[in-house]
Amino acid sequence: MTIACLLVIPLISGLLAVLSPAKRFLQWVFVSGAALLAGCAWALVFRTAGTGPRFEFGGNILLDPLAAVFVFLIATVGLLSAVYAAGYLFGESDLAIPLVKLKRYAIFFHLFLLSMLLVVLSNNLGIMWIAIEGTTLASAFLVNVDDKKSSIEAAWKYLILCTVGIALALFGIILVYYSATSGGGGEGQDLLHWSVLLSRAATLDPQIMKLAFVFILAGYGTKAGLAPFHSWLPDAHSQAPSPVSALLSGVLLSCSISGIIRFHILTRAAVGGGFSDGLLIFFGVLSVAVACPFILVQGDYKRLLAYSSVEHMGLTAAGIGFGSFFGVYGALLHIVNHAFTKSLLFFSCGHILHHFRTKEIRGVRGLLKTSPFLGTVFFAGILAIAGLPPFSVFVSEFSILSGGFASRHFGATAAVIALLVLIFAGFVRHLSEMALGERVREPHPSRNGWMDGVLWIGLFLIVSLGIYIPGPFQDLLHGAVRVVEGAGG
Repeated sequence: MTIACLLVIPLISGLLAVLSPAKRFLQWVFVSGAALLAGCAWALVFRTAGTGPRFEFGGNILLDPLAAVFVFLIATVGLLSAVYAAGYLFGESDLAIPLVKLKRYAIFFHLFLLSMLLVVLSNNLGIMWIAIEGTTLASAFLVNVDDKKSSIEAAWKYLILCTVGIALALFGIILVYYSATSGGGGEGQDLLHWSVLLSRAATLDPQIMKLAFVFILAGYGTKAGLAPFHSWLPDAHSQAPSPVSALLSGVLLSCSISGIIRFHILTRAAVGGGFSDGLLIFFGVLSVAVACPFILVQGDYKRLLAYSSVEHMGLTAAGIGFGSFFGVYGALLHIVNHAFTKSLLFFSCGHILHHFRTKEIRGVRGLLKTSPFLGTVFFAGILAIAGLPPFSVFVSEFSILSGGFASRHFGATAAVIALLVLIFAGFVRHLSEMALGERVREPHPSRNGWMDGVLWIGLFLIVSLGIYIPGPFQDLLHGAVRVVEGAGG
């Protein structure tokens, strides 16, 4: 099994989607491609924990434990999103999407998966940058699948802000290359290879590397939804179809975080601890603080979850910045837990939108009475994303906060705890309004085996990972922590 399989399968799936003559065949190609990709990804990543890094395509592609965590995430959430979309968009529903738009969705869905995989597998910083821009272009078409005015506006805002953001990241990459060449390392494509730069970190100019990391954090931080660069995120998440929102929030943001982590490792190796750590902690805590008031007063449940993503990306950044084993381990685990939990919630929102025909929180009442299964899943998902035990997010949040105390960042850790308490109170208030009480309108009943099956799987994941982390996955996380910590000296 080679890494090339992960890049070829989405291309073939997209090509077959173009050639699909009917909706039923398109649906089969769409789901089968995601399933085959997931199977190959799982077979590859769990061999990586106990082995060294694997290079392919002339050293431009790298699979190490850190990349493997994100590959696992992309493939798994991608499969869940494909299965959900098979019922949500491709099934017989009132959405009535024409075949040509479904083809467009299927093509750009698989191109989106391909570009995200290329982001996390890239050893070449230039290819990584191109791939991140590719995720923007592909996902913009997914946000605007229904061609509504609000969707078009959200897609353009997303395109413009993220393109401006990663233009800053490009300048950061140029500075890294300049730092490498000015240190007497010569010129050539190899000096854009992350592994080569890491091996020559002692020769990199510390001052240039500091400036480069600032641009990288602003550029990739825009795509990751870190405050104050997050303004595109609520609009894009709220207007996109639910399976797309699950990918955007659960996986796309994490891919951008992976790029920041790679540059953080490089900066720490060249500059020493303190500089990039401090920036990550600052913007991490700021993101949690900015998300807090919007969560408290939000009236749209999809935008509520979008601001929650800003909060959790901030927690992840802070965990990486704390730098101890518990902080880094908690941050990587939190990326996984957040992806599964937030995906489940956005899938649930697809159900809720179909039942109640509104995105307004005040328009959804008595969810537990009108649909006990959906109400239970949504109830559990909200409690999970708010950090309540025994759900998985609690474990990773606890580890991040433990890392903050272990690394003696007492002020930042205390501020995060206070903000999390307020956010928990806001989620409980919104949840009580939606799940309890008498319904305000007659729901539109529907049952779809594809969609309900995904909710069952998501619920199982967020509960089981809060109780027990399987050994192979634990080994993978420990290997990823060693990659992050190893460069700190």
